[in-house]
Amino acid sequence: MKKLSRGLPRLVPLAGVILVCMSQNAFADFTLGETTVGGMPVEARLYGFINGEIENVKALGGATPYNSRGRVTDGNSRIGFAGSIGVTPDVKGIWQIEASLNSFDQGGVNDQNQQFSLSSRNTFVGVRSEKFGQAVIGNNDSVYRSLVGSGGALGGNLGLTVYGLDVWNNTSAQMTGNPNSLFSRGEARYKNSVHYLSPEWKGLQAGASYSFDEAQTNNVNHGRYSFGLKYHIGEFAVGAGYDYQSNTGVDTAALAQGMGFRTTSVSGQSTSFAKILATYKFPTKTTVGAGYEYGSYGFTQFVPPSGGNFVASTINGSMKQGSVMVSVAQEITPKIAIMASYGKLGNLSNPTVGNPGDYSARQFSIGATYKVNEIFMPYVYYTKISNSSGQNVNLGQAPLFSNNSGTSNAFLAPGNSPQAFGIGLIARF
Repeated sequence: MKKLSRGLPRLVPLAGVILVCMSQNAFADFTLGETTVGGMPVEARLYGFINGEIENVKALGGATPYNSRGRVTDGNSRIGFAGSIGVTPDVKGIWQIEASLNSFDQGGVNDQNQQFSLSSRNTFVGVRSEKFGQAVIGNNDSVYRSLVGSGGALGGNLGLTVYGLDVWNNTSAQMTGNPNSLFSRGEARYKNSVHYLSPEWKGLQAGASYSFDEAQTNNVNHGRYSFGLKYHIGEFAVGAGYDYQSNTGVDTAALAQGMGFRTTSVSGQSTSFAKILATYKFPTKTTVGAGYEYGSYGFTQFVPPSGGNFVASTINGSMKQGSVMVSVAQEITPKIAIMASYGKLGNLSNPTVGNPGDYSARQFSIGATYKVNEIFMPYVYYTKISNSSGQNVNLGQAPLFSNNSGTSNAFLAPGNSPQAFGIGLIARF
């Protein structure tokens, strides 16, 4: 790249020139400019993708069905600016500002009436060293997601560019990454947080994340932390993670009101997840993946006075639930790939409403991609979720809401089983 003799101020106009020219000469991870400060290198880059889908969706089986309809939706689009500032030959200051372009099809407002800002995705500042690793602070994915989840190459697909466990991540057919997903339900982007990733040593890398609860509403601390460990050798990769949420548990009131399974602030209780996952790519260009996650949800249930009990009381306990997921991706030609995944969310032990089997679910996704080139790709997919009567697992991107749509309390009625058939188009830059 051309060296900028006048330093950082030249990066800004250069960025404008590049944005104008992008349609004629675009490529993924766009370098905006390079210069030196005090003899140390400084660089900035632009990256992201626009991912749009046209699909038919429905979710039937529950008390308030979501009838069949067509829609245009977003596949987790984003734009980001990132860079580094040399401090020593080994240490760099690093920064990133990443904005969600979610719901660009609806003017940037989703079905829960949420709007997204310039720093709505991973935004941080920190330091990186080849010897000592990386530490950042800000609003960033926990290592449960970034190192061993849908935010990395092991658990996700990085904008449909790799074959991690969730081969259909960043589409409606994804299975991981959200509290209402079928697998990897402990993933989250931590606000007000600090994160550390170790250097990679002989294929082994570890990480940790902690999110401070500055608000501490009602004097309750909802601090959250996670750990991750990943190892790879050749075409084999394996990882494990743990996520802990303090003073968080099952919303038993919502459960009793038929609003489905969700968590909320519960003083004195905790929610935690542990998982293990692995992928392997065969010489036949076949990639397979498998994973298991175990969730533990604390709860406190209010018991009103009754005939033989004149004093109200509470019951404390925990609910347990496991999930499994498998996937396969086959490169048919250098341009064409077929991908499929299947997952099952098991019975929920000790539910306060209904039976353990009422909270199980299954999901199946299948489709194909056609790589026009490295930055432009159409794809087709089908996914079907089968929820039992008390469960409301939802589509991974642009979920369906049968109740209170357009509000922050929007939800999918328990027992509704979403499915989607769509054609997508992703353009990376």
